[in-house]
Parts: sequence; C-alpha cells; structure tokens
Amino acid sequence: MGPTVTLRQLNRWTLARQLLLERAELDAVTAIERVAGMQAQYSPSPYIGLWSRLRGFRREELEAAVLESRVIKATLMRGTLHLVSARDYDRYRVACRDENNPLRRRLRLLGDVGCDLDAIRDEILAALHERPLNRVEVARTFRHLVPAHLPDWVAFSAIWMNGVVMNAPDDARFGHFGGSHYRPAPPPVADPQAAMRHVVSAYLAAFGPASRADIAQGLGKPVRAFAPALESLDLVRFTADDGRDLLDLPDAPRPDASAAAPVRFLPKWDSILLAHARRERVLPEPLRATVIAKNGDVLPTFLVDGVVAGAWSAPLRGEATMTLVALARIASGARREVAREAEALLAWLRPDAGVLTVRWAPDGAVSSTS
Repeated sequence: MGPTVTLRQLNRWTLARQLLLERAELDAVTAIERVAGMQAQYSPSPYIGLWSRLRGFRREELEAAVLESRVIKATLMRGTLHLVSARDYDRYRVACRDENNPLRRRLRLLGDVGCDLDAIRDEILAALHERPLNRVEVARTFRHLVPAHLPDWVAFSAIWMNGVVMNAPDDARFGHFGGSHYRPAPPPVADPQAAMRHVVSAYLAAFGPASRADIAQGLGKPVRAFAPALESLDLVRFTADDGRDLLDLPDAPRPDASAAAPVRFLPKWDSILLAHARRERVLPEPLRATVIAKNGDVLPTFLVDGVVAGAWSAPLRGEATMTLVALARIASGARREVAREAEALLAWLRPDAGVLTVRWAPDGAVSSTS
C-alpha cells in the first residue's frame, strides 16, 4: 500500500497529464501521443479536444497530419475509433487486438463450416488496395464468400478488429460525417509484449494513477492481458481514499492539489470521461447518467474547477449559436469564465460566421448536443 491520495489530487494530476491545466506548446501529433490517443467517433471531437489543450491550435494542422498519414484513425482501445500517431499505431493495434470479440468468435464458426478465412480476407484486402470501401460496400460486394444462411456483415467481420485495416485519411477530417471507409493497414511488426508495455505506460502517463480496473476500462482489455506488462514496469503505488490500490509511473507529473484549474470545454466522447472504471475524479457520480447515456453516447461538457459542471451544444451549420447547460451550481464569476471560453470556442468553430451567440439554457435542460 502506498501513500493515500485524495480525489482532489487525482483530479489535478489527471488534468495536468491531459494538458487541461494549462494549454501546451506542442504540435498536434506529439499532443495526441501525450494523451494516449484521442477518441474519434465524432470527427470534430479530436480537433475540439486539441483546441482545449494546445495554444494556438489550428484545424489545418491536424487535417494535414491525417491526410499525410502521420496520424492514423482506426478501431483501437475499447473497440472504438481513435486517432493515434503513425509512430504509435502498430503498438496500439497489437496491444488492443480483441481475441474475444463476438465477430471473432463468428469467424471461428466460419472456419468450422469450411470457409477459407485467409482467402476471404485476402480478396477483401485486394479490393481495398484499389479504393476504400465502407462496411456496407464490403458486406455486399463479398456476400458470395460466406454461406447463404449467414448475415451480410459476416464478410466484413473477416477484416474488422484484427488489425489488417485502418480508416481512410479523409475519415479523420474535421467535417467528415460519412461513416468509416477502410484501407489496408501495413503488416504488424510490433512484439506483443513490448507493445503492451508501451501502451500500458502511455495509459499511466496520460491517465494515472490508476487501478487495474481503470487500466482494463481504458484499454478495453481484461486484467490478465496486461498483468505481465505491469509486472515488468517500475511503478509506484498510491492508495485512493476509498482504499483502492493505484499504480503510477515514478516520474509522472503530480502538481499540488491547490493548482488552479481553468474552465475547459470537452468534446463528445472525450477520453478523460471514459478511460477509468471510477470516473469521479473528473465526472461527479451524480452526473454520470446524464453525461453518459445508456447507449454509450457522451455529451460535450465543460469543466469548472476541474470537474464536469455543464454541457454544451454548437451546431456546425446554420446560426452560429452555442447553448450552455449548467448541470451543477456554478457561481456567477465562473459562469462569466465559462461564457468567455464558450465565445472563444464558438469563434474557432465558426470562423466565417458574422454573428456569434452564446446563451444559457435553463439549468439542467439537457437535450441532444453536437
């Protein structure tokens, strides 16, 4: 058992590692590595997340990085879409491969009925070398490769979640809303054990201190999958005030709990709200069901004094209006700070709009947000 750490300390330590205590002077690719990848189901989310984390961040910088494949969009942690650097992609892909995914189990059944899985995969990959295809196109084009009594999507399952494909670069542009399109990925070369050590270290650097359950949640892997990696790392221990055992890197930043935490806006599905089993270090438990829906949707939120205090929405078309919803009591001075940050974000989101409007909705009036 290590020294006891308070919830307030965990909050400030995590915010510092997520570049949310102070905007950093980093390029977009390095920042993505620093925060252990960025959730990317909603294409503008990584851009908004970097705007809140980096000084002077420009949308064009990340778009150039994805179009040049210096940043890769792929299905990785927790079986969800993320952006990671090209330098890190292979290690994340190897470490996060899901051998127990239901689609993987269905593939084993295909083998049992005599399907040549390698031949199916090779034929699909040959087509993807010609042009990217989406899930429906893959399923329909290669329907003839699977038995008639199985559903169309089984053909797609031959390439999904096994690391042989990644998203097309255009899928990661700010304004892309057309779903995923797949291209072949380079053959994996990372050693699985070394890849897992790297990914676990990156997780702790970005989200620690963390329990084993937290790491399992963050990576979408059972504890047994990364236990050897933990054992191989030089780690320090802390004890949460509820008794949980927390692990951390020895040289990770741990600022004082009194450090000021400015207002910060988070996009949909920001990983700081998803990468822990216990999320109260940033997301108060009473707000969890409001912010994270049963279907997995996650509201865009804003932080006041380091914790979620409200939600926001700002459509990218039509009137340039941002609506703020307080989910907790916010003092008048903090409300003014929230409004100033909202105005700055709205101006960045809608640079060509003539009139920008920020308004507060009735407290607690949460609706579907953008």
